[in-house]
Amino acid sequence: MAKRMEFDPPHKQTVNKTQRSVKRCPLVASAEITDIGSGTKLTARTSELSMGGCYIDTLNPFPEGTLIQLRILRDNGVFETKGKVAYSHERLGMGVAFTELALNQRSILESWLAEIVSDLRSTL
Repeated sequence: MAKRMEFDPPHKQTVNKTQRSVKRCPLVASAEITDIGSGTKLTARTSELSMGGCYIDTLNPFPEGTLIQLRILRDNGVFETKGKVAYSHERLGMGVAFTELALNQRSILESWLAEIVSDLRSTL
């Protein structure tokens, strides 16, 4: 089975897309990430978003398995959830899987993704 490469910058093309259950959409937004265990905080940005997780671009990613609190900030709202670092690329970023998704946060996420998909379709 072929690997899907759409929407992915070159440094992420090594991830096997057939393992993902949901499609990611491009989204550049500010992100605040806190390591729940140590309290360490970092500010970064997202590059992709889906119902199940996101990719965070950062030079100092947390190690795989780190439990985090995540805030993604856009001009039209804030999305907050807990997550776990699914994989980490040294000096590039980390893939985050959402672990707790409150109903009101799920609504925000669905709204953002619908907007992104609509914008992508209108540019084709």
